[in-house]
Amino acid sequence: MKMNLIGLHLSIGLCLFFITFSLSGQTETVSPVKISANVDLVSRYIWRGLDIEHAPSIQPGIAVQWKEFKLGAWGAYKLTGAGGQETDFYLSKTFGFATIALWDYWSFNDTTAFNFFDYRKKTTSHLLEAQLILAGGNTFPVSFLASYFFHGSDDSKSLYLELQYEHKSSFADLAFFAGYQAKGTYYASSANFVNVGCTLKKSIPVTDRLSLPVYLSLIVNPASQIPYLVAGITF
Repeated sequence: MKMNLIGLHLSIGLCLFFITFSLSGQTETVSPVKISANVDLVSRYIWRGLDIEHAPSIQPGIAVQWKEFKLGAWGAYKLTGAGGQETDFYLSKTFGFATIALWDYWSFNDTTAFNFFDYRKKTTSHLLEAQLILAGGNTFPVSFLASYFFHGSDDSKSLYLELQYEHKSSFADLAFFAGYQAKGTYYASSANFVNVGCTLKKSIPVTDRLSLPVYLSLIVNPASQIPYLVAGITF
């Protein structure tokens, strides 16, 4: 029951944020609240070295930010055929170069009955994650992610660590990353590197006023010995 209330409060809170901030945006005063939204189209959904079997996938996201707080939702949905889908919610707070976040990942199958508010340990398809992100910014373009599944469908309560380095140039932006499962069995059967690769991002001009950000990721999962090449575009 306690976990049911967490999911209910998070969902209701997200809806209230969107409704309140939409109404406040109709006034002439400048609001300190920022609303952002985007949609990604990817050739395949690869997450932390895992193939989620969405090929291709549409991935919408929306977030509300007030000062250093951010509340948002993100999803991944197959463009071809029914089956596994995903809807996630998160709440984060930034302290200078550090950000802490609580994520609620919810996977479901749209061909069978499902219940979003089922947070019982034995039957839930939710994953609750505590996150810590350390980012150096433009002066030190290195970031570190620590992710811990503390409740949900991962009984092993996996710990995932990732280091990323970004390099910007006049041609394109590059990001190099290495992800390691330090504990648990969610990403691999034992402790191992599971997500190593690089991403190239570039804006392609369409007209004089319009350009589309595209990206290409080469991802290798050393644990499963499988490489992936993923293309994506952001709207």
